[in-house]
Amino acid sequence: MGILEKIADIEKEIARTQKNKATEYHLGLLKAKLAKFRQALLEGDAKSGSGKGEGFDVVKSGDARIALIGFPSVGKSTLLSTVTRTESTAASYEFTTLTCIPGVIQYNGAEIQLLDLPGIIEGAAQGKGRGRQVIAVARTADMVLMMLDATKGEKQREILEDELESVGIRLNRRKPEIYFKPKKTGGINITSTVPMTKCSEKMIQLILHEYKMFNAQVLFRDDYTSDEFIDVVVGRRVYMPCLYVYNKIDQVSIEEVDRLAHLPNSVVISCNMKLNIDYMLESIWKLLNLIRVYTKKRGEKPDFEGGLIIRNATTVEHVCRIVHRTLVDQFKYALVWMTDDENEPLLDDDNRHHTYTSLHSYITTNDSHPRTSSSTTFATGEKLLSGHYESLDYECDESEIAHMEEKRLGYQHARRLIILKWLIMLLIGICTGLIAVFVDFAVKNLTKFKFSYVQNKLDTCLSEHCLFKPYLTWISINISMVLVAGFLILWEPVARGSGIPQVKCYLNGIAIPHVLRLKALIAKVLGVIFAVSGGLAVGKEGPMIHSGAIIAGGISQGKSSSLNIDFHILKHFRTDKHKRDFVSAGAAAGVAAAFGAPVGGVLFALEEGASFFNQQLTWFIFFASMASTFTLNFVMSAIEGHFGDLSSPGLINFGLFKDTPYMWFELPLFIIIGFIGGIFGALFNQLNLRLTKFRHHYINKPWLSVIELILVAATTVVIAFLLIIGTMNECRPIKTQLELNSPTIQLYCPDGQYNIMATLVFSTPEQAVRNLFHNEIGTYNPWSLLVFCIIYFCLTCWTYGVIVSSGLFIPTLLIGASWGRLVGIIMHTIFPSSVKYFDSGKYALFGAASQLGGTMRMTISLAVILIEATGDIVLGLPIMIVLTVAKLTGDYFNEGIFDIHIALQSVPFLPWQSEVFTSQLSALSIMSTPVIQLKTIEKVENVYRILRNESHHGFSVVDHHTDETNNHRSGTFQGIILRHQLITILRKRNFISLNDCLRDYLTMDDFRESYPRHPSIESIHLTDEERELYCDLRPYMNLAYTVSHRSTLPRIFSMFRGLGLRHLVVVNDKNEVVGMITRKDLARFRMKHKKGHTSIEELAISH
Repeated sequence: MGILEKIADIEKEIARTQKNKATEYHLGLLKAKLAKFRQALLEGDAKSGSGKGEGFDVVKSGDARIALIGFPSVGKSTLLSTVTRTESTAASYEFTTLTCIPGVIQYNGAEIQLLDLPGIIEGAAQGKGRGRQVIAVARTADMVLMMLDATKGEKQREILEDELESVGIRLNRRKPEIYFKPKKTGGINITSTVPMTKCSEKMIQLILHEYKMFNAQVLFRDDYTSDEFIDVVVGRRVYMPCLYVYNKIDQVSIEEVDRLAHLPNSVVISCNMKLNIDYMLESIWKLLNLIRVYTKKRGEKPDFEGGLIIRNATTVEHVCRIVHRTLVDQFKYALVWMTDDENEPLLDDDNRHHTYTSLHSYITTNDSHPRTSSSTTFATGEKLLSGHYESLDYECDESEIAHMEEKRLGYQHARRLIILKWLIMLLIGICTGLIAVFVDFAVKNLTKFKFSYVQNKLDTCLSEHCLFKPYLTWISINISMVLVAGFLILWEPVARGSGIPQVKCYLNGIAIPHVLRLKALIAKVLGVIFAVSGGLAVGKEGPMIHSGAIIAGGISQGKSSSLNIDFHILKHFRTDKHKRDFVSAGAAAGVAAAFGAPVGGVLFALEEGASFFNQQLTWFIFFASMASTFTLNFVMSAIEGHFGDLSSPGLINFGLFKDTPYMWFELPLFIIIGFIGGIFGALFNQLNLRLTKFRHHYINKPWLSVIELILVAATTVVIAFLLIIGTMNECRPIKTQLELNSPTIQLYCPDGQYNIMATLVFSTPEQAVRNLFHNEIGTYNPWSLLVFCIIYFCLTCWTYGVIVSSGLFIPTLLIGASWGRLVGIIMHTIFPSSVKYFDSGKYALFGAASQLGGTMRMTISLAVILIEATGDIVLGLPIMIVLTVAKLTGDYFNEGIFDIHIALQSVPFLPWQSEVFTSQLSALSIMSTPVIQLKTIEKVENVYRILRNESHHGFSVVDHHTDETNNHRSGTFQGIILRHQLITILRKRNFISLNDCLRDYLTMDDFRESYPRHPSIESIHLTDEERELYCDLRPYMNLAYTVSHRSTLPRIFSMFRGLGLRHLVVVNDKNEVVGMITRKDLARFRMKHKKGHTSIEELAISH
């Protein structure tokens, strides 16, 4: 019996079998056999070449291809001639068209290829009337245009749909979201994210057995029928849109025309009378889902004359091939303008999908974890989320061996660990304070040497008219110093910048490579010394936070691979959870040392850093901050010659504001100052963002970065020298200079006077800020102050991001103090009688606070830091007002400077709480699938193979059991085990055979000994005998948290963020694993705020 006969018999059997619960499995088997025979028939035609015929091989051209199919004499040729101006023979008898006749529809600037195929009759799928050739061409189309006779359309439509269905063409249906993968071993593992009511597990097994498949992974993401599952198993199915076109409506009643027109995906026309042709073309355009892309040259308006036509969800690579086939090899990135954001281009790489929508969702084409979300829009380079960052594990260990260790060591050991923790906090504070002393001492002496040397040259050349000599000396010294700072960053790149974004990311739970290495500390400390001493517009306070974090991370572990040191007494602190607490204390100690503000340090760690806080941790951090401040004050008292005087304020001495009054009528002015600071801060952040992007794309080689650094240093000196020369006549009596250890530069001024601008330029940034806060009214010329403010604003913006270790606190304070003092001068000029209230120094402080808040967007910690640094609690209210207004104003335009740089690094940073309007997203929408599962007792060979082939860092452990009803292997979730734990098990050869009665367990020390640099799987080599043994994972797996597949994103986010999780397992109602949620799955949903408008964006994950 041939295949055609078998197909006919099965079809008859299906037709006469009643459909009920008793015949469900029988019908499923018949359908599986029918699909198998039909597939065999198609494959046989492909091999023999019978699927092709003369006149049917048409080269695909245009922006899309449409297959025009229908019964003979329904008007296909007439339609082709009407819409394409292609001559096609039309007659009143059947089979007028015997070959494939192509035409081109010109619509909306697109060229759509329309293929007029010979008429199809019943039985075409079996070869009648050249039906196989017609259907073979139809499979290559992007859309089917089914031409029907309005007088007998329903019967024709049913026959044509059956013929196309039998050869694997699915019309107006989406591809089933069923994950199916045959395996070599393991049986049939079936999971689902929803209750399966249309296709039971037994039916799935019967279908797979019919295809001789006994080992497979199956995941249903929706409730699908057995027919849809068969389509997935067989494959080679084509899913395409279809427009049903009912012709000859002039031959039926108005009521029938109205009924046909309201059918889904249907259009009624009359080719002879040319009725409704335009609506048909519009419907074709919508079903093809075509969009127009216009090109735009940089700096010019878009070219709306031409334009490219692309399909929705196409890639940039395809667009490049449309422009020119060689462009793909030269392509680097593209700028993409959205229809709702025309003024801001967005960087895009070459593997991202595009569409136009107001909801910015982003997915990637090469994501190794298929997503359940089907929303697709364009993705941008700056909007990408890097998949290279791993999460830290802040979750408490609830494994059996952890409980065994806790029970074995007892309560006394826990008390000793608490005491040891206090001692470590003390050491962190002391060491951070000593580093701060070293930085301050080095910067002061190097700066003093530089300016003294330059000033001597300047004094000598004033009379000899050789100013170029001190200028060359000055620029040479500065360039030499900043080159040292730059080469240190080339040696250890993670030390670049302030380090605050990196510390924030680490405390947020992100493993930033090398961020806590000894090498980074050396580069950070020495780099900031030479950068500040080299005259750059940077501060030394920001890097102190990073330095304190590094010191805390190193001391708390009692281990250094670089120095080959290992104090085993601290081995119990070698976990991500404990290390996070110490790093939080180190960051706070850095703030305390920099500003002399221990309370501000605690609040900084709370507001900007730590992802987890409790009362005990607060005490620990406060203790470390106090120890840091005490150490700094104690050592500085000895250096400055008044040993024992512990009143030293820290690295920054703002000077004391005593008896500084303010009145109620000044409150509106404070709000205005906050608004100005917010505007300037947002402007600074936006300019620095553009500059950083420019560096990323054009200054991306070390030698180019060094050239830029030299250029910045040289420009800084040139501008400073021009400022001095341009204001050489601005002299002030020395008696108006407060005793704040600031140098006075006489220059061309008479004896007993000094040049105010030269003094400002030759001071360190901290001294300049103090002078602006405390110098008498009338000290500064308003125009000179305005010029200095603008120039220093631009220099700071340019400098922040070059390859040096640099802080931003003091430069930002200096900018704000400049324009704040200018506001005070203006108010004093307008109200000369109110000099007591409109003190220019007071307004310089408010301007500094406002600029700092507008740039960094911190409020609580900055308010306390400034109050502690100034020593005047009375000014607390105005400072808090300007900080709050500045933050709110800046947030209207963009994010804070540290958040911007975190986003530029594509780090999966999690905010404190989930974004609003995300409750419609469930675990099914965000989880990664499929999940690799391990059995509680797993074969060594399987563990080794999974670790070699997969890069995941967490694996779910399930308890496999046998379902007696259908012999199906499934498993309930038991726990989770990390990658480094599996590698340790393999490395320690902790294997068993199934007959072993006594088993040796590893201890917690075995897993801690390689922390944090765990070995890779490539370092493990197993023998054939070892591969046949088993691993018992039960003692080592952690009893992880789980969520239901129906849980919403806000609930998932709160649990993940609050508990510091690394993996969150999604289970169904049977407690079976259906997905895994990691940090990247949550971080890709972000709220976009711009100019008061809010929208949710979904970022792509790049690998």
